[in-house]
Parts: sequence; structure tokens; C-alpha cells
Amino acid sequence: MNHPPAYDEYSDKPRPEWTWDTSEGSWVGIWGYDWSDQLAIEIKKINKKFDHEIWQPDLRADRIYSQEIYPGVIHRLFPAKEKTTLIGLKRSREISSPEMIQFLNVEDASEIIFHIGQSVTCKINRCLLERFINAKFIFSYHGQITLPKISLLRIQKNILAKFHYLNEHFLSQKLFKQISYLTFQNNQNLAYLKYYYNGRLERITMGIHFDDFYKLGKAQCREELNLPQSSLIFLTVCRLYKLKQIDKLIEVLSKIERDFLFIVVGHGTREYEEYLNKKAEKLIEQKKILFTGFKKRPELIKYLNSSDLFIHVSKAEAGPVVCMEAMACGVPILCTDTGNTAEVLKENSAGIVVGANNYKYWEKEITNYLEGKAIKTLDLDIVKEHYEWGNIAKKFTAIYDKVRQ
Repeated sequence: MNHPPAYDEYSDKPRPEWTWDTSEGSWVGIWGYDWSDQLAIEIKKINKKFDHEIWQPDLRADRIYSQEIYPGVIHRLFPAKEKTTLIGLKRSREISSPEMIQFLNVEDASEIIFHIGQSVTCKINRCLLERFINAKFIFSYHGQITLPKISLLRIQKNILAKFHYLNEHFLSQKLFKQISYLTFQNNQNLAYLKYYYNGRLERITMGIHFDDFYKLGKAQCREELNLPQSSLIFLTVCRLYKLKQIDKLIEVLSKIERDFLFIVVGHGTREYEEYLNKKAEKLIEQKKILFTGFKKRPELIKYLNSSDLFIHVSKAEAGPVVCMEAMACGVPILCTDTGNTAEVLKENSAGIVVGANNYKYWEKEITNYLEGKAIKTLDLDIVKEHYEWGNIAKKFTAIYDKVRQ
């Protein structure tokens, strides 16, 4: 992993299951539900021949902390430092961890598979690729495919940034040659990727547990959550920050005079939540919006099954997982044209997919739905084929076997 634990995001929540006090008066912890953790656990359930370690930099860590989060799956936190550099006129944050690179003290890494992501040129990945040249590397894009060529082709006044991206461009060409297999979650920018990488690649997402998300009776769920039985309920579930465009959705819904209840499940910084509440003053006054904060799975599944329409309007996505969960509960979906779930909906003529910046079209489609337009749900067998964790784990196990050969 290239990012530290999300301490700030969960600053108002209890500590995770595994936690330690540091010598500097702070604490470190492992939640165990990051993409890397979940994938390792699911693969271990179906295939015992691979042992897994998740390595994560931690700006709070004063030493290496380790925890077996599942038999054969160890999560380690490594001391890390953050360096801020200028890319032209913009500041960029980069995480480094010499302890992580030094931890694997072997000359022959030919029996080791490194599964990395984010960017081949980020500090940690670059150090691993240059240090262990005889190891096998799998690279997974967990979000949208981002590459320096995309930035180079943009019109920019910032000449210094152009030089930075040009350097990243040539470095990427070099480092991609060491990747044995590559996975990506959606097709956006795939053509740019093929410019850099001509090896084996496959479209694979994260997964969900269908034992955790499934259809329930709408009336019963609404009664248990004290929600109105007669209202049309729109639901969104996400972290609350600018990229998710909940403020834009509030603006659109404020223009619609018909009756509905819009439920927002999720949390963000205190400042951003206050901003959204200010934006939603009209809807709050009309009792047409409800902010619930973060909800764990037992309540989340009830909110999903209480809703008539799931709306997700992010500007950029990998999956997202919340749309997969809504699909598993049989809820119709209106989403922006970003991420794997939008692609799968389009491929199967299901849901409503709108432009990420086409706010007038959002208003039109939501109004059409309120006036009786039906929205097709995705067949559950198709949902399971794409997003069931067991199927995802089988695909990655097959990739590990291919890379070992």
C-alpha cells in the first residue's frame, strides 16, 4: 500500500480492532478492511498455498507493528515520512518508507510476488521495482487509470509541471517493463495504458459479500428505521467530500418540486458536513433530506432496502463498492458515467447513467423517475458474476499462478 491509515477521516470514531500506543504519545492501528486486506483474506479462504503480507506506510509509526488479521495474512505498519514537493506551482505529497524497503532482507526475490498499485513512479513502488528486479510484480489500478501522458496532452500554462510529467513519462515507460500482470477496474484511459504497457492485463474490481447484502422487505426496513412508508426515497452512500458532488445533487434536488426524501449516508470532515447542511437548508426546511452519518452494515442494508432509487454522482470512481451493494439489494441505480458499475450497467442496458457534469440531465432523469419512468435493475446473477468476493479471489488466484510460472 502507498497511503497511510485514514486516521483523520475516522478521528471521531473508536479505535480499530488492532491498536497500539506509540512512544511519542500517539497511537497506530489496523482496521483490516482495506482493499489489500480483503483481497488477501478472500484468496486465503480458497487457496492455502500463498501466504500474504500487507505492507503499509504509517506517518505515526515509531517502529514496525504487525498483526495477523486472518490465518496466513499479516498486516504490517512501517515508519514513514512525508515529503511535499512542487510540481510547477502545485504542491504534491509523497510518502516514503526506507524501513519498508529494507525489511525484506533477501538477495533472491524470485519466489516473491509483489502486488502494488496507485502509480509505478510513486516513491515506494519505484524503490521496490528498482530494489527487487528479479521479483514478480502485479500492478492493480484501484481507481481510475492515471498516467503522465494524460497530463502531458493537456493544455497547461505551467511549464515546470510539463517537465515533471515528461520525466514521469520516461520513468513510467521503464518501470512498466517490470510488471508481469496488470489489472484495472474500469476502461477509462485504457488506451493510454496500452501505450505504456503491452503485457497481460485484465479488468477486475473489488468485491462484496452477498451474505451481507441482499433483498429485504421495504416496509419492514422503513419501519425499523422510522422512515415514512409512503414517500419515494432516494439514497446515496459515500464519504462526504468534493469529488462525490453531493453539493451538486442537493442543488439539483432543490429545484424539483415533487415530494421525495433524500437520505445521505456517510461522513466527512466537520467543515464539509457543515457546508452540505448549509447547501441543504431549503430541503431541510421542507423535510426532504436526512443526513444520517456513517452507518455500519447491519443498518446500511436496511437503508439500501428502504430506498426506491440509489443515486451516485461522483466525478471519478473505481467501482464503486456502494453501487455493487445497492445492486445486490435489487435497488434501481442512477449514477454518473464513471467506474466499473456504470460500465456494467451500460453493457446490460440497466440503470440510468448520466454525465458527471451534466446537472440538467440529472434533474431531467430524476424528474422522469418521479413521474413514473421505470429503471431496470441488473440481474442478480450478473451482479454476482462481476462482484462476488469469491469470484474476484478466484480471478486473482489464477493471476498469481500465471505469474509464478
